[in-house]
Amino acid sequence: MAILTALALLILIALSAWTLIRLRAQHQRVQHALARVADPEMPPPEMLMTVRVLNPIEVARRESAGARLVGDYMPETVRRIVFRQLTTELDEALSERGIESEISVEYR
Repeated sequence: MAILTALALLILIALSAWTLIRLRAQHQRVQHALARVADPEMPPPEMLMTVRVLNPIEVARRESAGARLVGDYMPETVRRIVFRQLTTELDEALSERGIESEISVEYR
């Protein structure tokens, strides 16, 4: 019985130590976050919008007769053309509404 009590006590001590370590780490993260908020020279975080075109080949086939012919043979070229056209159209639409934007295409 004494062995079980001692074992339970050791488990409780280990859990308490683990909880204390986690609590200290959380406290450090909160302090770091508060310091960032309190710093007036720290720029605010940027918000970015990501647009993923899931079906560029289908879009190209629907929009262009030439893409219907070469879509199967040169899919990467057709994708690049679709993204270039989409970038141009988005830029024009946002400019018409007076929204300044920077549009770029990233390859991942």
